Amino acid sequence: MSEVPSIRKGYSDGPHGQLHWRLAPAKAEANRPDLYCLHPAPFSGLAFTQIMPYLVQNRRVIAPDFPGHGGSHDFHATPSIADYAEAMMAVVANVSDDPVDILGFHSGCLVATEMALIEAAKVNRLALVDIPAFTEAERRKYLSQLATPLELTPQLYCLAPAWERGITRRIDSQGMDRSFAMFVEQLRHGREMNAAFHASFTYAIESRLPLLRHHVGVIATRSSLLEATRRAADMLPHAQLIERLDIKRAVLDEAGQSIAKDVLSFLDADQR
Repeated sequence: MSEVPSIRKGYSDGPHGQLHWRLAPAKAEANRPDLYCLHPAPFSGLAFTQIMPYLVQNRRVIAPDFPGHGGSHDFHATPSIADYAEAMMAVVANVSDDPVDILGFHSGCLVATEMALIEAAKVNRLALVDIPAFTEAERRKYLSQLATPLELTPQLYCLAPAWERGITRRIDSQGMDRSFAMFVEQLRHGREMNAAFHASFTYAIESRLPLLRHHVGVIATRSSLLEATRRAADMLPHAQLIERLDIKRAVLDEAGQSIAKDVLSFLDADQR
């Protein structure tokens, strides 16, 4: 599946090398804050290309790649969420003039949170979808299971987990072409493709979420992160929980139009 023609690509200099991004221009007058879309591990901004056209009613939409992901510069093996947040704020400083809104998905929610904490005045509102607010015990378990470097071997089987994430779980709802593109996107940084998992499972979410003073729209779908997302909403001082239990898969693709409506409804609520 090809990308939407109106989406253009570019690069910004960051603290850890060049950062790649995709930008979709507003359909009408851009009178709302730029919206930054932060991707899940271990993918890239490519994850948002199907939902971006539904988000651009009156705002620009930017989907950057974290360091060590997609087209961005390689990064070290054990980055932190703060490292990613610092890099994303470099893109914001380069591309946008005014405070921005942020849409996070899965691990992208954690980076969005940290961006708002380290540069509070430059962030307007956050919409966080399916937040991995795992307990400390769950994070330890997933750290050992998912956050280790990719072991490259001559046998094709070493790519089985990436195939499972990119294709097996997606093909029914996203089709072969889109699923294959997501599979390939994981592999671009080789052995360090799981680095964002390491960052996510070492992030002290219990101490960080309660510090947020921004208005946060928390969208919970019927996914494996449903209870974790509800837990996150309870920790946030100014959260509006929106439960979409009718959505069970392909949140940014098959359900993209519906999720975009909820995101924009929350982000633009102060304008009604």
